[in-house]
Amino acid sequence: MIDLHAHTTVSDGGDDPRDLVHKASSAGLIAIAVTDHDNDAGCADAIDEGAKLGVEVVPGVEISCDVEDLAERGFHPSSRPTMHLLGYFIPRTGNPLSEGLANLQYHRANRNRIIVDRLNELGVNITFEEVETEAGGPGSQIGRPHFAAVMVRHNAVPDYQTAFDEYLAKGAKAYIGRKLYRPVEAVELMIEAGVVPVLAHPLTMNISFDEVERFADELVDVGLKGIEGYHGDWSLEEQAPLRGYAERKGLIASGGSDYHGDMRPDRALPGGKSGVMVPGEVLDQLKSASKELKG
Repeated sequence: MIDLHAHTTVSDGGDDPRDLVHKASSAGLIAIAVTDHDNDAGCADAIDEGAKLGVEVVPGVEISCDVEDLAERGFHPSSRPTMHLLGYFIPRTGNPLSEGLANLQYHRANRNRIIVDRLNELGVNITFEEVETEAGGPGSQIGRPHFAAVMVRHNAVPDYQTAFDEYLAKGAKAYIGRKLYRPVEAVELMIEAGVVPVLAHPLTMNISFDEVERFADELVDVGLKGIEGYHGDWSLEEQAPLRGYAERKGLIASGGSDYHGDMRPDRALPGGKSGVMVPGEVLDQLKSASKELKG
């Protein structure tokens, strides 16, 4: 069994990178990809732990892309879309993608301090240090769920959802936009670094399947190598059109549980909500694509 989509405390997961690998081993996985949001800082520890436990760890990332890009190019999302791109086999040495991710982290770190200042102005008396600790300590990636957790603990809001609805969601009182890559830019950055780009969970984009195909076609033109057709949130039947598209276009149909640990207990490791397993040969296909990109 393999799982090619999982998160750690480096972004918005509940397990640190080494603990994730232990849980993967306990679940019977022979390979797991670490795909934290906009950050590859947890990959080295996960790879080290995997070597001890006999679990192959694929160093990866999940890049959040500019959702405004959809409307600008004539797509018609039915609600607020989510657009993410996965990248697999990030080199351990310096490379353009890791440099680009470090730039995102720099901008995100400044944004997080501004959010704290905005919340303080609104009467929510939390500190940046509290949010940083909630995220796992200095150097960890801070996301809005970490702000929400601290706000709940301070009784500033009754629950996570209220924190997002009133303060943290786009357009809410304390929302601050962040630097994002456009999808084409993200694919090009991955290709330049020799990293395999895969379109993540296309069904969350909330556009018609015809538009998913048209959108993916644009990314194929700049180097997209795969699309998730085995994501744990949907049944195999629901994702059959995605795998059909992959076959027609010569893309890799990848996937995984989208595991987040205690932050998303509904997404089990492996298989996710729907118990969807990724065929073992998908890892071999990604490896072959990686070798081709790296020459």
